[in-house]
Amino acid sequence: MSLLFTIENKVVKPTVESLMISPFREIWERDTNPGKFNATNEFTYIEFMVSVKKTNPYRGYAKEIRHQKLSVDVMGHEEYAPDDLIAKGIEALHVFQKEASSTYSYYLSAFNAAKKLEEFFNTFDMNSLNIKTGNPMYKPKDITMALNDTERVLQNLVTIEEKVNNEIFESVKIKGQKVVSVFASPDTL
Repeated sequence: MSLLFTIENKVVKPTVESLMISPFREIWERDTNPGKFNATNEFTYIEFMVSVKKTNPYRGYAKEIRHQKLSVDVMGHEEYAPDDLIAKGIEALHVFQKEASSTYSYYLSAFNAAKKLEEFFNTFDMNSLNIKTGNPMYKPKDITMALNDTERVLQNLVTIEEKVNNEIFESVKIKGQKVVSVFASPDTL
């Protein structure tokens, strides 16, 4: 389930909930084209920029790279720059996901830490020396142990991601025998 749109008979349509709230309503209404192609592309851009859903093909990219890829793949040109409404949509969807999942913030922190670890493995120099002692900065044993721990880190990330997906997407909130949208304010439930 996407938060902003559904696909019916190979046609992308916004969800009822997304059209009821700002800024998604304004994004939809400003597109005067009968096919609403611009609004649909903008909803797609927002969804793929923010969604942690496992079916999001862009979720594994860093934010900057994700923007570059979506600019070309969805918006059709490299120089695409989101306007204020799109930025508000990105922020709103991010907040909705964060409030719908108690583990989302933890997942984002763990994901960022894993990316930094990946960057370390890609950039460290085995030949660097400690300036004071002249000894190697990194021992091969330390690096191999860290690499072995990487598997556990990745498994933990997958586990946390599954919890987030279950909290946000798989199980729609049910309160008092009523199905509740993820867009619903927790304060009103």
